[in-house]
Amino acid sequence: MRRILAGTLVSLLAATGARADDSYAMPPPGYTPDMKSDEAGMWMQVDKLEADIKASPARIRDEKLNAYVQGLVCKLAGEYCRSIRLYVMEVPAFNAETLPNGAMVVWSGLLLRSENEAQLAFVLGHEITHYLHRHSLERMRRVVNTSGFVAVFSIITAGAGVGLIGLAANAAAVGALYAHTRDQERDADAGGFAAATAYGYDPGQAPAIWRYVAAETNANPHHEHAVFFATHPEPEERLAAMQKEAAAETAKRGEWATNVDAFHDAVEPFLGRWVADELARGEPLEGVVLFERLSANQPARGLFRYALGESLRKRNAKGDAPLAAAAYHAALDCADAPPQAWRGLGLLAMKDGDKAEAKEDFTQYRAKAPDADDKAMIDFYLTQL
Repeated sequence: MRRILAGTLVSLLAATGARADDSYAMPPPGYTPDMKSDEAGMWMQVDKLEADIKASPARIRDEKLNAYVQGLVCKLAGEYCRSIRLYVMEVPAFNAETLPNGAMVVWSGLLLRSENEAQLAFVLGHEITHYLHRHSLERMRRVVNTSGFVAVFSIITAGAGVGLIGLAANAAAVGALYAHTRDQERDADAGGFAAATAYGYDPGQAPAIWRYVAAETNANPHHEHAVFFATHPEPEERLAAMQKEAAAETAKRGEWATNVDAFHDAVEPFLGRWVADELARGEPLEGVVLFERLSANQPARGLFRYALGESLRKRNAKGDAPLAAAAYHAALDCADAPPQAWRGLGLLAMKDGDKAEAKEDFTQYRAKAPDADDKAMIDFYLTQL
C-alpha cells in the first residue's frame, strides 16, 4: 500500500524515517476500511467507544476551548483535519490519545500542565503521527492476537462513562496491554517534532513538556512506573534525543513561537476547575512538583500558589508546614487570591494548636466565601476554637 502524501505534516512524516510496511502506510484523508477486513471489525468496536466518549459527562463541550484545540489539530494535520474528531475530557492526568478511527481524546490534565501553545502542539503532533502511521491499528492487532482485546475493550468502554478519577484509573489499568511500542513512541516523537517546528514552534518546548511529566512521575514512588516504562522509551533516553534535536533545530533560525497569550486565553476559564480536580486526585507528591513549576512560571497567579500550599500541607513531610503557610500567604497577596488559602492557613494553625490564629483564618474564609460547600464543617471548627 503506497503512502498518500498530502499537506505539510504528511510530507514531514514521510521524512522521519518510519517503516514503509503496511502497518505504517498512511491512509488517505477521509479513509474508512474495507468492510471485509479485520480493521473494519476493530473500527466497529472503536466507534462504540467513541460514542461513549462523546456522551460522557466528563466531556468538556465549551465551544471556544474546543475550537482552539481543534484549530491547532487542523493546523498540524492539514488535509487530515476532517479525519480527526476531537474530544476534550475533564480528567486530571497528563494524557492525549488518538484511536484508529481518528477520534482524538485530550485530557484536561494535559492542558493544565502545558505552559504554552508550543508545548501542546508537540503533544498533539505526536498523537497525529500515531494516527497517520497507524500505530493504534497495529497495537489493536497485537492485542487481538494475544486474545486480550475483548477484556481490554470492556475496561476501556466501562471507563468512558464514569467520573473523573474513575476514568483516569481505568485508562491506567489498560496501559500494560493497550499501549504503543517503544519504536512507535520514538516515531511519534520525531513526527510531532517535525510538524510543530515546521510551523515555527520553539523546539525547546518539546523536551520541556516531557521533562515536566517525568519529574512528576519520579516524585511519586507509588506511581506505576513499570506499566509506563514497559511501553515507552526510558525518560533519560527520550529526553536526551529530544534535547539534542531541539538544540540543533534552534540554531537554524532566530525567532521561534510559543503563542503563550493565545494559550492562556483559551484555558483561563477552566483553571479553577482543573486545579480543584488535580487536588482531588489525591497525589500530593506529584502535586508539589506540578504547582511549584506552575507557580514559578506564573508567579502572579494566586490559584497556583494556593494549590502548592494545599499539596505541601497534604504531603505533610518534615518542614512542609511552613512552606505551605508561605505559599498560602503568597496566594493571598495575588490579585486572584483564592479564599481557600485562608482555610488552608486555618487548618495549619489548628493542627499546630494555635486556636486564636485558626479562628481568625477560618473567620476570614467564611467572610470571603459565604456560600462555600464546606461552610458547615468550618462553622463546626469555629465552635471548637
